[in-house]
Amino acid sequence: MPDKRAFGIGSPEAIMDAFANPRNVPWGQTMPLEITQREMNGIYLLALKGRLVLGQESSGLRTMIDNLLESGVKRIVVNLEHVNYVDSAGLGALIEMHRKTKAKGGGLKLCNLGPNLRQALELARLLPIFETCPTETAAVASF
Repeated sequence: MPDKRAFGIGSPEAIMDAFANPRNVPWGQTMPLEITQREMNGIYLLALKGRLVLGQESSGLRTMIDNLLESGVKRIVVNLEHVNYVDSAGLGALIEMHRKTKAKGGGLKLCNLGPNLRQALELARLLPIFETCPTETAAVASF
């Protein structure tokens, strides 16, 4: 788990800075986003691991969601437990995924949000947009 001091817990500015400026975050090096996909009773579970940032990471996730929606998938759970960094492009990818899924008559749920990502979504006033669940099991059960 990242050192909480790196985010300056208690300081909203430090949290947003850590999410916006990866060079200011001391614990890691660039890591690609790994996406593991599986299906359970018609619900597609995407487990993300790494950094959800501008570039291949966010565009790859968007492409995967587009392909799922084009194939008729309507229920998607995104597990963010192992996402250690999200920038504004990553937040934009999550918003776009939500919008496209909803437009197709489907549902997208986020689960296992870490405290730092949850706080960043709250500060950006984006948390109410998403349906969130504490666990993957709870997200699946909520469909």
